[in-house]
Amino acid sequence: MASAAQSDVDRLKKELVVANDHVNKARTEVDEATAQLRPLYLLAAVGSPDLLRPLIARSDRKRALLGAIGDAKNNLLSGGDGLALEELVEELDGSDIQTVHTELTRVGNELAASVKAHGDIATELGTARQALTAISGAANAAIAEAKRQEALSAMAEAAERFIKVETAYTLLRWAIDRYRERRQGPMLSRASAIFSQLTLGAFARLSVDYDKQPMALSAIRANGNSVGISGMSEGTRDQLYMALRLAAVELQLEQASALPFVADDLFINFDDKRTRAGLQVQTYPSAPK
Repeated sequence: MASAAQSDVDRLKKELVVANDHVNKARTEVDEATAQLRPLYLLAAVGSPDLLRPLIARSDRKRALLGAIGDAKNNLLSGGDGLALEELVEELDGSDIQTVHTELTRVGNELAASVKAHGDIATELGTARQALTAISGAANAAIAEAKRQEALSAMAEAAERFIKVETAYTLLRWAIDRYRERRQGPMLSRASAIFSQLTLGAFARLSVDYDKQPMALSAIRANGNSVGISGMSEGTRDQLYMALRLAAVELQLEQASALPFVADDLFINFDDKRTRAGLQVQTYPSAPK
């Protein structure tokens, strides 16, 4: 018994020496890290790690996002059959909108699955950390650390997938918006031209917000700002309704015989300049007279 006790004492002394070496090494590393952080304190104009930590996190986040954007662009180009980014966008504009909608739905489902996986892995990571805190003994601690590393690796993969899916979702949404803008119906295109003429160029075109339920018509100013119908003056609303009616009449003339068109008090809310512009509006030369 005495021999076994002495053996345990010797073993514990050796472990104590190793532990003290680790502590001294850790203190040295802390001192070195503190010295390395001083220039960052001066650069960031802060005086404590608590103030510096969120700034470092923001910097790391920005660097990670820029890297993700670059990776997403490289992935897009590498899978684009050697086409440039502009050519890929042009090809996407010419694709079938129904196919794009289907792909968008699929990507949205994958995005939801990625978000769920990210949350599940985060929960597992928290559970693993709690288990690690409760574990005592070198062997069990090593097993818990291995599990923690596995959870971190899985979380990193989920985050990478999330970024890829989110980038694809944003690109598809942008492509759909451009498709709708470039391929709007003939009536909306003609009404946009007439409305721009009636408003003396104050509004460049008309646009339909397909994301609203029900869909909403708005006018786009020359500077790009969008104005809803409720935000227009009474005269501008009259000019919008006149542009829509004239565009509808023109489309009707292309498909049927011309009938008399009677209107009353068309310019009652127009000023002199816009009244003159209204009198100068002409139908397409191809429309029957």
